[in-house]
Amino acid sequence: MAAVVWELRQQDPVVELRLLRERNFALSNAFYFLFGFVLFGSTVLIPQMLQSLYGYTATNAGLVLGPGAMVIVVMAPLIVRLVKRIPVSWMIGLGFTVLGCAMWYFASFNLATNYGKEAWARAVQGFGIAFLFVPTSQLAYSYLPKNKNNKASSLTNLFRNQGGSFGIAFVTTVLARRAQYHQSVLVAHVTSFDRTFSENVQNITNRFVDHGYSAADAAIRAVAQVHALVQQQASILAFLDCFWLLGLVAFIGPVLAIFIHKFNQGGGAAAH
Repeated sequence: MAAVVWELRQQDPVVELRLLRERNFALSNAFYFLFGFVLFGSTVLIPQMLQSLYGYTATNAGLVLGPGAMVIVVMAPLIVRLVKRIPVSWMIGLGFTVLGCAMWYFASFNLATNYGKEAWARAVQGFGIAFLFVPTSQLAYSYLPKNKNNKASSLTNLFRNQGGSFGIAFVTTVLARRAQYHQSVLVAHVTSFDRTFSENVQNITNRFVDHGYSAADAAIRAVAQVHALVQQQASILAFLDCFWLLGLVAFIGPVLAIFIHKFNQGGGAAAH
């Protein structure tokens, strides 16, 4: 708070917060924050989920992320052309809508989901992100004096980085808490009074006995295996909750896009 007061009182502040009075610039920073929040949050979640629950190596998890980057590279030249013809508000609204849908598609996964669906979900996410880079940059500088571009660039970078930091902190916290919650709910059904549980434990015990274990060891191993399954199910449910919430955050973008003040888009986006 002291830093904010200090900056506002300076004639030539390092961080010129007064620029946020301009509506389009303020909205662009909100978009950068939301973009960083969802992008960095999902980029932390996806490899962690793939490696911990699906048994992927770091390389294979990276191959799931790859299609998203390829889509952005392919779409970039097209977006530069479209941004001169289609209103920025439409493109940003579409980008965040697709991004939110991609997050909710991730939230529909289960432990049987294969590589194709995982890579496709990331590609859809990349498609949405492609509609955000150039339009948001053009929006940020639409009504600012050119001599303020450097000051504006520092603020947009700040909001994007802060969004990423908040997103990472958010998903790691929610993931841990939701995993605990789901485990407590599932454990309530894993009792000797539950017929399904008792039957499954007995079936698993019989399999261990068939493989040469004693009855006592087989019973212990059967309970341990059920416990591992409960933890696995609690983890996947926690990841799905995080993706669902990230989708919800992304859908704030189209709502904010309604308030964008129209401007001449023929000049192209400023490069920063």
